[in-house]
Amino acid sequence: MKNIFKHFIALALILGMWSCENEENFLLLEPQAADFAIITPDTGAKIELNDATPNNTALTLTWEAVDYGTPTIVSYTVQFAASNTEFAAPVDISTLTTTHATMSVSELNTKALDLGLLPDVDGNIDIRIKSTVGTTGSEPKYSTPITIVVKPYQGVFPSKELYLIGPGTSAGWDANLAVMPIFRDPAAPEKQYYTGYFAAGGFKLLEQTGFWAPMYGANGDKVQYRATESDPDPGLFPTTAAGYYTFAIDLKALTYTIAPYTGPMTTYTTVGIIGDAVPLDNWGTSVPMSKSTFDAHIWKITYTFTSAGKFKFLADTTWIGDSAGADIYVTAGKYDIWFNDIDQRYILIPVL
Repeated sequence: MKNIFKHFIALALILGMWSCENEENFLLLEPQAADFAIITPDTGAKIELNDATPNNTALTLTWEAVDYGTPTIVSYTVQFAASNTEFAAPVDISTLTTTHATMSVSELNTKALDLGLLPDVDGNIDIRIKSTVGTTGSEPKYSTPITIVVKPYQGVFPSKELYLIGPGTSAGWDANLAVMPIFRDPAAPEKQYYTGYFAAGGFKLLEQTGFWAPMYGANGDKVQYRATESDPDPGLFPTTAAGYYTFAIDLKALTYTIAPYTGPMTTYTTVGIIGDAVPLDNWGTSVPMSKSTFDAHIWKITYTFTSAGKFKFLADTTWIGDSAGADIYVTAGKYDIWFNDIDQRYILIPVL
């Protein structure tokens, strides 16, 4: 029995030494000393992305193979970085064992926006290739980097709340009172609308109550966007006389329209929310909203839905749902709910 045990120990030692020697051989793999290059595209190449063809190939990368001195599988990782950052925070795009890679229009657009490039503006992206072999401790080799110029398009437009401010509004010029929102198009969040009362003097739009930027205003017949308080102050959307106006803005196209409203206006005594998400008696009783003292057609309530469900607005005896008249679905949470009884638009803003 002792001899068997001795033979087992010896065999284990031999196998362990063989394993260590082979692992050591793998660990000693070093890449070629010479630099390797990205073959295509050339540095400075320009790519304009088109949202009409998201699945088309936008970028084809090819590069030289790296020699590790012995036949082995080499992995190549495509890395992007914001321009002039010396790859301080590289973003891994894909890892392959080939010497070529492609990206679709939508993939490149997403990465470009993630790196801080602005929609419809040329911006630079630095690219390099990192080569490694699949063993612990292998030394990476980096290609000579290139820089490409990319013009991305606006992807899925973010939902933004925009608040009225200015002499034509109930807030005046107090940014902390700019709590009256305009109403997003549920199917196209870049488009927002407001039909209601304005005093004379015009107005602007804030993205956040209490802060003077970001802000939207007018520059002639176009929208001017103010990203920071150091940017130029935009002009006022015009309301030359007190009265009811219909205003529409497209945040993507940076266009707007405003005109006096001359359509019908029903005056309601009460407006409330009602439904199985409002658990008084399940569609039997509404919870009343408060009427604006500035515009009698704007209503608001802050309400906490304890569970997901459906609701509608009940204006006197008129039931009002979404744009198709259907129930409005809501998830649990606390919301500021605003309703415009002229055009029956509404918005739910989470209260954090």
